[in-house]
Amino acid sequence: MQFDFSAITGAERYRLMLNTVSPRPVAWVVTQDAAGICNAAPFSFFNAMMATPPILAVGIGPDLVRGEEKEKDTLRAIRETGEFTIAMVCEADVEAMNLTAAEAPRGVDELALAGVATRPASKIAAPLIASAPVNFECRLFQLIEPARNSAIVLGEIVAMHVDDRFASEEGGKLRIDTPAMHLIARQFGFGGYIRSSDQFELKRKTWPVE
Repeated sequence: MQFDFSAITGAERYRLMLNTVSPRPVAWVVTQDAAGICNAAPFSFFNAMMATPPILAVGIGPDLVRGEEKEKDTLRAIRETGEFTIAMVCEADVEAMNLTAAEAPRGVDELALAGVATRPASKIAAPLIASAPVNFECRLFQLIEPARNSAIVLGEIVAMHVDDRFASEEGGKLRIDTPAMHLIARQFGFGGYIRSSDQFELKRKTWPVE
């Protein structure tokens, strides 16, 4: 079945992408706006883009609850300050993350609402999520605006924090125990999530292929 994206609605395009680009890691984005108010929200249009420079990308759509003429608090704060943090979401934080996804009125601190503990970042004003296995401190690298009140946010990582439980040294090399983090990702459907507990290994082929 073929879909002509120029002939279907935005909602239909969104549903098709949501149900096929899967799994998608979740960026738990924390901002602090110019007035000092913190905001937290999860976004699954998210991934790592490159290592040099170290870039993460987050897609932020319009605020559909307040109307498409409004932008989300996360995007507004990033415009104001050029800074944000991203926490990777583990299974233990799923319920709190889901609470911060609620479209609270502007000015509400979702972290306080969900009872999420934070700790200071080292280079930027927005805090880190204390329980997250991994936090990234980011400064705005580029803002791509393909639609009104929407943006693809490219953030340059200026610092990364990995919980000591998951980082070690082996033979002089850094080792990250990713499976032990129990990270989650978005799956198909509006409420679908997937655990990272089922993995398999596939060695990359080298040329010439045997």
